[in-house]
Amino acid sequence: MKMMNGNEAVARGAFEAGVKVAAGFPGTPSTEVMDYTQHRYPDIYCEWSTNEKVGLEVAIGASFAGYRSLAIMKTVGLHVAADALGGAAGSQINGGLVLVVGDDVGRIAGDDYNDVRHYGNMFNIPVLEPSDSQEAKDLMVRAFEISEEYSTPVILKITSVTCKTTGRVLIDEDYAYEVKCREKYPVSFSKVIMTTIMMKAKGSEHPKLTKCFNDFPAHMKRLAEDSNDFDINKLELNGKKIGVITAGTPYYYVKEVLPEASVLKLGLVMPLPEKMIRELAQHVEKLYVIEDGHDILEKNIKDLGISVIGKELFPKFPEMTRFTPDIIEEKLVPGAPKRTPQEGVPFRLPVSCAGCSHLFISQILRKHKIKAAADVTCGLIGCFPHMESYSLQKCMGSSIALAHGYNIAKDHKENFVAMIGDGGFWATGINGLMNLIFNDSQSTVIIVDNSCLAMTGGQNVASSEFGFNYKAENKLDIAKVCEAIGVKDIVTVDAYEFKNLEESILNAVNAKTNSVVIVKKPCVTKFKLPKDTPSYIDQDLCSKCRKCINVGCLAIESKRKNGSVEIVINEDICTGCGLCSTVCHTEAIKN
Repeated sequence: MKMMNGNEAVARGAFEAGVKVAAGFPGTPSTEVMDYTQHRYPDIYCEWSTNEKVGLEVAIGASFAGYRSLAIMKTVGLHVAADALGGAAGSQINGGLVLVVGDDVGRIAGDDYNDVRHYGNMFNIPVLEPSDSQEAKDLMVRAFEISEEYSTPVILKITSVTCKTTGRVLIDEDYAYEVKCREKYPVSFSKVIMTTIMMKAKGSEHPKLTKCFNDFPAHMKRLAEDSNDFDINKLELNGKKIGVITAGTPYYYVKEVLPEASVLKLGLVMPLPEKMIRELAQHVEKLYVIEDGHDILEKNIKDLGISVIGKELFPKFPEMTRFTPDIIEEKLVPGAPKRTPQEGVPFRLPVSCAGCSHLFISQILRKHKIKAAADVTCGLIGCFPHMESYSLQKCMGSSIALAHGYNIAKDHKENFVAMIGDGGFWATGINGLMNLIFNDSQSTVIIVDNSCLAMTGGQNVASSEFGFNYKAENKLDIAKVCEAIGVKDIVTVDAYEFKNLEESILNAVNAKTNSVVIVKKPCVTKFKLPKDTPSYIDQDLCSKCRKCINVGCLAIESKRKNGSVEIVINEDICTGCGLCSTVCHTEAIKN
């Protein structure tokens, strides 16, 4: 018996399942699955791929080679990989293929309105959802068995609650790793061929086509029937007044608040065990569905013609993103006390780490009123009201194409700039830059080279000097790649050289050609850069104009003292980068 959080348990499950290849892209809450796999189970090949689609395609290739493979990402990452998943769904599967996908359910600053189970419906593939760490390990093993038995990719949905919650996990300390291999199909194609045959297109009965056929609807129909006997779906018939269908962590909340209720706990949430649901429905007076995320179970159950109470009693996003015992108690326990949120908790916007190179870029863009698009990097913080450095931001890797679109619509009369981190650049931003060059767009791109994927915890990117499979000779160089694809004006500058950085950005913006400014500075958190002499504020010179506060640095604080407000610099946090001094007109900030 060991104490493990959900991410640890998933990694252990991959080990016990005999996985040979794990690939993916970091993203909360599932990032640590890869970290635990790589550190604790070195027999499994691990890689952080350039993006989620590539990671899934690596796993698909390993699966076709006959070996069990694993793809790791968060739900918004699966949006990127959806094309690859659509091609794998319905195709012949050799080695088991499992996607571990993390939903941000319950995180205040997360992607609570995304729900990976939609992909189960969309692509007609099974989805499993563990309730705790023990199930995270066990369902991981089961997912590979289902993948091979029913010839389908399988999604293991884990949530932020499951990932971060620690529980007891029963493991065999003497378990010996054994890689699993199954080479069943000589070919594996996307389901274009299968659907052609199913629609009885003329000539589709040809043997060269039928040998590629995979009847995936029949596999899923058989899986749905078999799921009524799966031990991962548990029907607990108790009282007849209330019945609950649930999955994931809400199961434990239901058991805590409604101990007398009859409960169907689903481990396989898609497809549904129809016979078990009907048995529960006939046993109880009222049937409820309690599910984190969207009303997906509810809709699928209603599609079976079974009446169930869900979102009309428990509203979904934005009213509610996940269940708690209090929410269930308030609605289903008569006389339960009304609980209200704690008063007086201040609302805080996220801020950049002290000394972050993104702060320098934000300051220059604001100072010169340069319009710009941000990417999903640490620079995203510049979009918030306390910074207001950017006016456009969408998904990871998109800022370059966004800026290009803006500029061509405006006939290049103003240079709308793109800011992107090195992680976003390698993920999909490079495609936007190639498109910009090919279509002769006179746009400026600022690439922030932090030497890692800083936003998700410092994982390696293609230009990092470290990584699971790092070799110095294989490291990519951002400037050389930009030159190779045709960028005409490229300059590399240190973020802390403020005047040089400012001049480089202004020159690029004013250039009559496409341009890239590469801003280099290793992530201050990942690489723990040596600190310079901390800055301080001479209170006699400080005019309290608060312009230094607007820089957005974590080290600059506003404090009450003797009935008045002082602006101070926390010397324990300050890196001595000097950015704040560039905005102080009274020269009150000193080193």
